[in-house]
Amino acid sequence: MAKMKQQTKQDAYTTNLLISLLVRFHEIMSINFDMPQDNAKFSFVLAGIVNKEDVKNFKLVLRDSLAAYEELTGEYLQVKHKLQRSGKLNLLELYCRTSALSLELIQLICGIVSGHFPTILVREGDVGESIHEEELLRQEEIIAYLLSHNTGTQKDNLIAFREAGKVFVY
Repeated sequence: MAKMKQQTKQDAYTTNLLISLLVRFHEIMSINFDMPQDNAKFSFVLAGIVNKEDVKNFKLVLRDSLAAYEELTGEYLQVKHKLQRSGKLNLLELYCRTSALSLELIQLICGIVSGHFPTILVREGDVGESIHEEELLRQEEIIAYLLSHNTGTQKDNLIAFREAGKVFVY
């Protein structure tokens, strides 16, 4: 019989954070928190051909945006990227430290990806679906709260992904 681990308050905060991030940011397809290694991975799906020039320009925009963020906030951030190609379907993965996450950083990352790949970025949900501004603000408040209370060390990895309009966390 499988051994069940009792969920702590910290686990609940992290689980709710992952769910809220995927509910708020429809362009993120999955998030992996490797808590022991202090590593977060955000995955985006690009449905179309991504040439080397697009990747080069994306790297420049990401680097310049992070430099501007650092200048404005005083926080040094390092975001690494990896692009896995498979025909016309691409997986863009962005890595950063879990402890460095903030709502502003996540908004910046999603904004850069959305702005740089507007026509090929896969977003969950119907294009005609509209999310009310109040709901977006509410989700952002929840995310900011959970990020501010998501301190301490955890021994587990957590992954959240979306499938058919639902969010799963393991």
